[in-house]
Amino acid sequence: MKKSKILSILAGAALFLAVALPILFLEAVVGGFIMKQFGFQYDSMKAVFLFFLIAAIVDAPFEILAEAFPKAMESLGWVRRSGRLFLWFVLDMVFDMAAFAMTDHFMDSIRVDVVGIVLVSALSSGISILLGRKEEGASGEK
Repeated sequence: MKKSKILSILAGAALFLAVALPILFLEAVVGGFIMKQFGFQYDSMKAVFLFFLIAAIVDAPFEILAEAFPKAMESLGWVRRSGRLFLWFVLDMVFDMAAFAMTDHFMDSIRVDVVGIVLVSALSSGISILLGRKEEGASGEK
């Protein structure tokens, strides 16, 4: 492989991490604060960041499915736009809850209450839908 190609891959990865890690840190702080009100217990702040990082990695493929499935149903005429948005919200929330619950199950340094998982999942899904709708409006999609 050429040196320039390797450097461009490394530069792209560094740029991605420079954007993604602060967003993930912000989600960990806000989500951790909300969950803390409902029984979230952790050993260290590092464990909280790791919890949200692992949950985001586990949730990534499911989030693509949660967005694509309702769009496909709308394009086939099976649901209207409002139904698509509702289905997107529900699927995204269920997948977020599953990712948080799986991550909680396998991490000994984190203990999460179900109420905290539901609230943070609902908040995360709502933000995802709001941002997705803004992107659709900017790109001219339906």
